[in-house]
Amino acid sequence: MFASAKRFFTFNIGAKVLSLAIASLLWIAIVGEHELATAIDVPVEYRHFPKSFEVSSGMVNRVNLFVRGPSGKMNDSFLKDVAVVVDLEGVSRPGDWTFNLDNRAIRVPAGLQLERAIPTQIRMRFEERFARDIPVQIRYAGNPMPGYRIAKQELSPEHLRVIGPRSRVEQLQSIDTDPIDLNGVITESETRVSTFVDDPQLRIDGASTVRVRLVMERIGPPGGGN
Repeated sequence: MFASAKRFFTFNIGAKVLSLAIASLLWIAIVGEHELATAIDVPVEYRHFPKSFEVSSGMVNRVNLFVRGPSGKMNDSFLKDVAVVVDLEGVSRPGDWTFNLDNRAIRVPAGLQLERAIPTQIRMRFEERFARDIPVQIRYAGNPMPGYRIAKQELSPEHLRVIGPRSRVEQLQSIDTDPIDLNGVITESETRVSTFVDDPQLRIDGASTVRVRLVMERIGPPGGGN
């Protein structure tokens, strides 16, 4: 029995010593590695967005996370895998919904630890999706040329369909065009111009440009003389 034990410890002793040395070095490297903490800015992903609802409140697009871990893992190759995912699958009715940014919503690679998130919660208000045709209002840059006036203006289309949360769509009275420059226009002019909805929660369904045709007429000589 003593001979068997001796053979166990002495057989291939070089490989065993080398393995022990490698294991010791790995243990020293792991135990002796400094722990660090850092703050990172992470985009928020929203999954299973309800098709029949719209968000009428502001949405949180980025979250600041405090992450702790060994110094060897506090680099871009590890931190790039940190993710914030908010699952909206449970949203079943209009109203306010709160989502906690905890370990279920925040994923960190193995070996890293989430200390906290700022903010720790996201609250969103959902409303029924609503669409309505809104009249387009022409805007002009400056006044007509001296001695001229706008005799006729045509707009096509005269209305654009806007989609968004019901309360916001119902409040919208008109859609403005980009300003049309009247400088140099003395006869007839036709142009395509973009429109703008001054509410980030609303969007125009389809093309957002309209055609504007202007007809100018002379009302007297420049300067108002006879």
